[in-house]
Amino acid sequence: MLIFINSRLIVSIERHLEQKQTNEQPFLHGSQLDLTLERCYSNCYNFFRSVAARTAAISSSNRLKNPISRNGSNLSEYDLEAGEHTPLLVSRVRFAPDVDDRSRHIQTVQTTALLGILTLLLFLLIGIIIAVYLLLMQVPRPWPVSHPFYLVERNVWWKQPTEEFQLNPLEKYATQNVIILHTRSETCHDQAACIELVQKLQNDAWNLNGTHIPYNFLIGGDGKTYEGRGWKTQHGFSNLPGINDTIVVGVIGTFNDQRPGPVMYAEIKALLTESIRRYCLSPNYRLFGVIDNSIANNAAAELYAEIKEWRHWKGFVTV
Repeated sequence: MLIFINSRLIVSIERHLEQKQTNEQPFLHGSQLDLTLERCYSNCYNFFRSVAARTAAISSSNRLKNPISRNGSNLSEYDLEAGEHTPLLVSRVRFAPDVDDRSRHIQTVQTTALLGILTLLLFLLIGIIIAVYLLLMQVPRPWPVSHPFYLVERNVWWKQPTEEFQLNPLEKYATQNVIILHTRSETCHDQAACIELVQKLQNDAWNLNGTHIPYNFLIGGDGKTYEGRGWKTQHGFSNLPGINDTIVVGVIGTFNDQRPGPVMYAEIKALLTESIRRYCLSPNYRLFGVIDNSIANNAAAELYAEIKEWRHWKGFVTV
């Protein structure tokens, strides 16, 4: 604004000098007065011209120091060529495109990073699923059991206090071996008859040896399992091996020439599967039969005819 006023004043002085030169009428004081006025006007002209030059220099210096720039040229808050502008409006107009581009760039980077993380998590989940599947495939699983496991607990057929049935526990939590043999007794086809036979076996063992029933479990002709010494107690056969890592399963009946019914085989499989499920039997267990040299060679031949085809069958133990 100051430059504009100075320029108008200089123009007025120049016009006045021109009119003075063209005026033919002399001043009242003559040539000496004209010379004095001319010098005065000349000095004023030089003074205002120097002021205008200084103002322009200061304005140029401010433009060089102004941080607001566009296309490589510096602009002050008040630019002579562009006119007067409001600083807030100038900043908003000039910086808005840059802010939008930066926001779009940040959003793109965030989206890419999120997709990368999700992809890594997906691959990690797939890897875990494959690893678990391969691990399960390596573990020997028992056969599918369609027959339900039904356990008749010891307190159902044994009416004496539990304290009187205290026996030596197995040293290993999960047993490794299973021995199957027949009881060489009558068969039973309902729970009442099977309980009567189990009680008879208990009484015979007590009367002959002063011990409890030697079997860990017994399989009845009714398709049920009767608990003897259970999963965590040593069996009672002194002539059978594996006292600390073996459970003995007795099949109620005599099966030299007669094969057990399908329901009895199904219940044996259900018992083995339940033992694995309860972590009382190793999934890699070994299955054995018994050969007694003191009796006929065909002892329990029909019982083992099918069991010998099972996957965990390992052969006979001799007593």
